[in-house]
Amino acid sequence: MTKAEAIEKIRKAKMGHKKWLSYAKAIHMGINVDKDAIPMLETDCDFGKWYYGEGQIFSDLESFQAIEAPHSLLHQTYMKLYKARRKPAKTGLFVSKNKAHNEKQKGLDNIMNQLVQVGQILSDNLKELEADIKNMNDFEFNQLM
Repeated sequence: MTKAEAIEKIRKAKMGHKKWLSYAKAIHMGINVDKDAIPMLETDCDFGKWYYGEGQIFSDLESFQAIEAPHSLLHQTYMKLYKARRKPAKTGLFVSKNKAHNEKQKGLDNIMNQLVQVGQILSDNLKELEADIKNMNDFEFNQLM
């Protein structure tokens, strides 16, 4: 694999992450999305397949290692969003349907904001990995292979 091919694979992985995040945003807005479009496990999404598979050639790089935690947190946060979306709004003697719906929506919005923030961290980390690979000389890059 050449350095250009490695960078292209990272860019494809980033696109997979962006696609996944757009599906999560659609679900947040109440749009039905095929549940298979958004894998729950970090090892099942397109990005995760690359990261835990072919991407492991970069596992010695700090910028690569920095990706795992936010990627895992992204999936955990999505799981919270998915479960919260499916849960009915809690009404009761002193809570109207409208108030319950608003409270549920506020909670969903908070989770979605967390998802976007973690997604940004992941995106920044991927940019750093790409920069690290670009800045390697041929000898350093070939040592990874």
